[in-house]
This record gives sequence, structure tokens and C-alpha cells, in this order.
Amino acid sequence: MEKPPSDENPLLHHDMRQLGGLLKETLTPHLTQAGDLRILNLACGRCDEAETLIHTGRELAGEKAAVEMVGADIRIREIRQARERHATLPAEFLIEDASQISRNRELGDNFGLVFLRHQNFWHGRDLWTRIFDQGIAKLRGDGLLVITSYFDVEHRLALEALQKLGMEVVESRRNRASRRLGDAPGKSVDRWIAVLRPKGTSS
Repeated sequence: MEKPPSDENPLLHHDMRQLGGLLKETLTPHLTQAGDLRILNLACGRCDEAETLIHTGRELAGEKAAVEMVGADIRIREIRQARERHATLPAEFLIEDASQISRNRELGDNFGLVFLRHQNFWHGRDLWTRIFDQGIAKLRGDGLLVITSYFDVEHRLALEALQKLGMEVVESRRNRASRRLGDAPGKSVDRWIAVLRPKGTSS
């Protein structure tokens, strides 16, 4: 990864290095389709991970592949921050309700990777089930869905919900180097990462 800008938070840089390594390790055995890669980042907020996702996508897709990302979130302020911070990246940031992303037909349904960082299933099961379902509908046939989680129980519940929606867990890994959040015992940054694919597909 390139050095962060001089005003970048060093903790954020640490988290992104950790996330980049996790993505590469967990996706490499399963993202087998060479060529261009579209990434859909749902409920992305200000999208701290934009550069990390695109950088990792380029490593995995190959030098000649075009990699682009679409980030979507309903929070206007955060999307405006993402647009400003990542203006030089091959990325588009949309003010969209992730639980109704299918209404945006122009996006298509050919994303090779759908990403949800720190999904919040514990605090909104019905909402996040809808978001998961919408993300799955945007995957191409060989596409993968990736989630990260702050804490153990939430991760397990999210995986159970995704499996009920027709997804198969191909990788679920505890990040032993995740940065602890001091005010929340048992909660840490990208504590878990999981890779899933539609049932019936093979890597």
C-alpha cells in the first residue's frame, strides 16, 4: 500500500493495512475469474476502505484488468466526504438506500465483489437482511460477497442470515491482529472477515 496522506490518521492507516492483507488472503483462493472487476460497497459511509478495496482488486484481477468501485450509502454527509477524499480513484459514490439498491437499474447486476464492512446486523436484523438480499442480487454468477464484523455474535448471526438467503460460506476468519475498541469489550476493528458465494457455484 502507498503511504497515507500526511493528514491521515495513523490508526486508520494501520486498519487499512490489516484489511488489505485480510482481503488478499481470503479472496485469492476464490476470486478465480480473471479480467475486469466491479466492486459494490454497500452502506459504505465515508468509505475509508475505498483505496484498499481498489488496490486489492487490482492485485487479484491482474495488471490489464479494469477495476472500479461503486459505493452507496443513504447518509448524505458521509457520501460527500467520500467523494471529496477519493476523487482520484476509479470510484463512484451514490446517495442510495442500500436496502433498495435494486431500484437503481443502471448499476446492473454484474459485480464481481459485493462488500459490506462492519455490517450492523445486531442492531437491525430485518434491515440488514434486506441489504444482504439486495447485494446478492447485484452479484454476477461467479461473484463473491464479503463482510467484516465488529464482534463475534453479530458475525455468526449475519452468516446465518446470509446462508438462509442462499449463500455459502467459503471462508470465515478471525482477525487476531484487529485493533481493540477500548470502550467496547469484545469489539474490534474488522474482527471477523467472511467470504461467501451463491450456493451451487464453485471456485
